[in-house]
Amino acid sequence: MEMMFIEARFRGHMSEEFIRKIKETIAPYKKVNTVCAVQFVDQMNEFIEKTPEKEFIVKSSKYRARYPGQILGCDVYAADCPDCDATLSFTQGMFHVLGIPIKYGKSVINADPESETIEIVDKELAEKYRTKSLQGVGIALTSKNVMFIESTKVGQIYGVKLLKEALAKRGAKIYSVVQDEINYSRLNEFRDIDVFINTACQRIAIDDSEKLDKPIINAEDLESYLLK
Repeated sequence: MEMMFIEARFRGHMSEEFIRKIKETIAPYKKVNTVCAVQFVDQMNEFIEKTPEKEFIVKSSKYRARYPGQILGCDVYAADCPDCDATLSFTQGMFHVLGIPIKYGKSVINADPESETIEIVDKELAEKYRTKSLQGVGIALTSKNVMFIESTKVGQIYGVKLLKEALAKRGAKIYSVVQDEINYSRLNEFRDIDVFINTACQRIAIDDSEKLDKPIINAEDLESYLLK
C-alpha cells in the first residue's frame, strides 16, 4: 500500500485584532526568529508583510522541512538563530514548538492563527525534558545492551553508523529494531536492553517515553556527547 502526503493549508485570515496582539507580544524584542507549521506558511508570511517595522529572521531547515521557516515535530532547525531575541511560531498546540526550547533553550511565542490564541512555551517546561535527556545519555554511555529504534517511514531516518561504532568501542552490545509504527508493548519485551536510542521522529522520546520500561533518548542528543 502506498501512502501519499498532501499539504493542507489553512485558508482563513487572521483578524486585525489578533495581529495587533501578536505585535504587542513581540514588541520588546528587536530581532525575531519566525517559524511555522506547514498549514500556516501563508499566515506567517502575511504577518511579516504587515509588520515592516520589525526585523524578522526566516531560516530554511537543513534537514526535512520544505519551506523557509517551516518546522516539523522532528525538525526545528529553522529556529536555530543564536542572535535572535525571540522565536515567534505560527502553529497549533505543543507538538511542533516544544522541540525549540529543548534544543535551543529559548522560550517560544506560539500564535495559533485558527483559534487566534497566543501561548508562551517557556524554558521551565523545556528544562524538565532536558534533564530527562541528560539522564538517558548518562545511561547510554555506560550501558551493556543498547537497542536502536529505526523507522521505515520516509523522512525519519537518522544516520547512526558512527554512534553504533562508538558505543560498541565502549563495550556495548548493539541491537536494532525496525518498525513502521513504534510498538511500545513489543519494545518492552526486550528485558535485557538497558536503553533505547530513537532514530525516528524526535517526539517519540519526548511525548511517549513513559510508555517504555527502560530509558529512551534521541540519537541526536547522544551524538552531541559521544561524537565530539
